[in-house]
Amino acid sequence: MQKENRIVRSGEGARIEKWDFLRATLIFLVVLGHMVDFYVDDSVRMRGLFLFIYAFHMPCFLFVDGMFSKHNVEAKRYNRIFSYLVLYLVSKMLLRLVKGVIQQNFTFSLLLETSVPWYALTLFWCSLLTIFLKQFSHRWVLIASVVLACFIGYDNTVGDTLVLMRTIVFFPFFFAGYCLNPKRVAEKLSGKWVKALGVLLLAALAVICFHYTDDIYFTRPLLTGRNSFSAFEDYGQTDLILYGGLFRLGYYAVVAALCVAMIALIPDHIPGSRAVAGIGRRSLQIYILHRPLIEIIYEVFHLDVVTAAAGISNLVILPIAVLLTIFCALPCWEKPIRAVIYPKLHTTGDNTGQNQ
Repeated sequence: MQKENRIVRSGEGARIEKWDFLRATLIFLVVLGHMVDFYVDDSVRMRGLFLFIYAFHMPCFLFVDGMFSKHNVEAKRYNRIFSYLVLYLVSKMLLRLVKGVIQQNFTFSLLLETSVPWYALTLFWCSLLTIFLKQFSHRWVLIASVVLACFIGYDNTVGDTLVLMRTIVFFPFFFAGYCLNPKRVAEKLSGKWVKALGVLLLAALAVICFHYTDDIYFTRPLLTGRNSFSAFEDYGQTDLILYGGLFRLGYYAVVAALCVAMIALIPDHIPGSRAVAGIGRRSLQIYILHRPLIEIIYEVFHLDVVTAAAGISNLVILPIAVLLTIFCALPCWEKPIRAVIYPKLHTTGDNTGQNQ
């Protein structure tokens, strides 16, 4: 008999704790990944950690957001969907303001986005696309979106403007999530054999990323989703540009397996885990706040330089990332941020979707 998912009652109905734990894990990886990126030029270990994190964390996040987009999509809740656009603008302006103060150079590009705010704009586009495409065969929409993503990489004119490249590349994960029921997914992936397979898959990924780091680091443009295949040339792999579409197709297969592994390994319940679940429920405010704080930590206080001068391992970023995630998840940030993002919505709970 399959174990029943742990459900918590809230003001908006039932929440499955598993998804809060998964969100908490993924948003921590987002924070850690952005910190790791400051070290990749000088540390093989950090390059390996970057590859491990970026192999699955954003596709998995979009898959989860897709699962909890059903109410917005089916009811055509455009006010909720347009809140992603507000989130994009708020996070973009906040980050630009912090960078402007640090660099003493204030510039702003409304349509071009290379940093963290891309995710909010991608959620906006994915939600609108799903409202239009849900009337068609879901199977064929998925197939067509994967094929398009495999071919779009050959187009050097599609890039960070309106985050079109990332939206096209990651849309299949969002739509796949939309097609599935969160409760049934949790139940189907609760078996011991699935969890064992998940351990093996993530262990294999770790071995590959850390043992063959520089041999596979050329895949970085593939993992970030924002570059055309011509970016392989920057890593000395010009001959592989022609096969970029096949690489992306293989990438989708691998990431799908890794997402299954992550979901399977996240527990349904952890005793005394309200704080962890709270981090998952407040991933929106962590998303908004963490990048400006990272800019301050590295550009103002020069954490990487200070730790290197003191002979401290760059692995010190692990506990710092934990503390930064916890700080950004403090309840005191929730009301003001939600008041800005949802000025006319008086809701609590999850930030990018509601657990059902």
